[in-house]
Amino acid sequence: MKIAITGKSGILSQEIQKLLPDVIVLDRYNYNITDPTLGNKLQRINPDIIIHAGAITDIITVKNNPVMSIMTNIVGTSNVATYCIGHKKRLVYISTDYIYEGRTGNYKETDPISPHNEYAWTKLGGECSVTLVPNHLIIRTSFGDSEFPYDEAWTNHKVSKDYVDVIAPMILKATQSNITGILNIGTESKTIYEYAQKRNKVQPIKKTTNTNFTLNTEKYAKSFSH
Repeated sequence: MKIAITGKSGILSQEIQKLLPDVIVLDRYNYNITDPTLGNKLQRINPDIIIHAGAITDIITVKNNPVMSIMTNIVGTSNVATYCIGHKKRLVYISTDYIYEGRTGNYKETDPISPHNEYAWTKLGGECSVTLVPNHLIIRTSFGDSEFPYDEAWTNHKVSKDYVDVIAPMILKATQSNITGILNIGTESKTIYEYAQKRNKVQPIKKTTNTNFTLNTEKYAKSFSH
């Protein structure tokens, strides 16, 4: 099975390469997802599965550069989806927990969505085209680098987020399975402060408002319980 991944410089791609050394890494110079001729280039390598992780993920960058963000996160994703539809490929799309409203937490894949910010709206735009790929998997998740990069962390922002070396194996397992549709991937409920404290000493601080983006991961657990 030949697996390719977009987003060469991203932490998920780098972690997947450690787990799967023969993964085909699609860099943005040779495989620019905004290029309308992308499909022709992809067909030359003819992957069985594409993990689409390439995106503008920085919230401030998305807000300040809406056109670039639309072209990359929405149009670029539709180009990848179009190829997968035309050539009957499996597409695994890395979305975000920010798709959910962020109030009650414990969100199931079937719960209503209300994107939390501009970045989440672009990821929802990507989800729309991915949904039309017959063999698709949309993964809603959140992960960070191997160490927490700040000196302070929120005590009133709850998540199922974890470090990339924890989440990446779970994503790869789901990628290589037959699961389709939407899948939440995360670990136990925790505050960002508790998440940071796993690997770094940080100072606790509070956000202006309480938020809860924890994910219900029963579907993932049931899928791999045997």
